[in-house]
Amino acid sequence: DFMPSPYVSSGINAEYGGALPPDLTLITIAREGGSDYLFSLLNGYEPLPAGENEPSEGQAYNPYFHGYYIGMAQQLYNESVDYEDGTIPYASQLAKDVCEYLAWTSHPYMDEAKLYGIKAVASFAVLTGIAYYMMRVKRGHMRLRRIAFTVPGKEKEISANGNLSNFSKYKEVDQALDKWSRK
Repeated sequence: DFMPSPYVSSGINAEYGGALPPDLTLITIAREGGSDYLFSLLNGYEPLPAGENEPSEGQAYNPYFHGYYIGMAQQLYNESVDYEDGTIPYASQLAKDVCEYLAWTSHPYMDEAKLYGIKAVASFAVLTGIAYYMMRVKRGHMRLRRIAFTVPGKEKEISANGNLSNFSKYKEVDQALDKWSRK
């Protein structure tokens, strides 16, 4: 479902430092690196290194953000929430959960698409098995048939090797085999 933005463009300038907050439903596909970038951004807040300029008011230093100064203070801290299953709520675990949720909002139908893909591959495997069975078992006798062409009136002169006896270079052998098979 479409989620309307809670921000109205009027009045944004003063309240949010002159910038409209980004639409985070598409952040993982809009940024290069996707969820990895977002995870690094959420966990990357560090003290200002020596020799760097002081950030402006309301900004924080983050080496993973382009330009190093971001207008969002650190949002995730260790043990800031409680998990029902007893998972220790480190900031990295919280960041991973946020990234997974935002990845899901970017691709809400990904689970269904993967399920359709699995069904397609399974159907193809079954159809391949049926085709193999049909070619090898049901039609195998057709592949083993021998087609012998005869010249009208000379049907008896065809030897076992398929050549006309009159033109066979093993004419004596063919005659001996015929004599032997008649006994």
